[in-house]
Amino acid sequence: MFVVVFYDVPAKRTELYRKLLSKYLNWMQNSVFSGDLTETLYKKMRFEINRVLEDDDKLAFVSTKNRHNIAVELLEQGISKEDDSHQGSCVV
Repeated sequence: MFVVVFYDVPAKRTELYRKLLSKYLNWMQNSVFSGDLTETLYKKMRFEINRVLEDDDKLAFVSTKNRHNIAVELLEQGISKEDDSHQGSCVV
């Protein structure tokens, strides 16, 4: 499955989530990670997140069973990049 995770947490906890999510997904920008996971790895990641989750932490998960059913477009300083690979790299 292809997964995108967004988070909004207090500044003192951003490093915790960055390290945790980096074990499973690719960093896209400050609080956004994405990548392909098996169902087992997805459940393991969610279990780890639930163990550290606090009241002020907010996370959003977007997933699709087939990576080819979703288009990812990144915009950086007016440059549009479309992610069409399986590795999370972008082409201009």
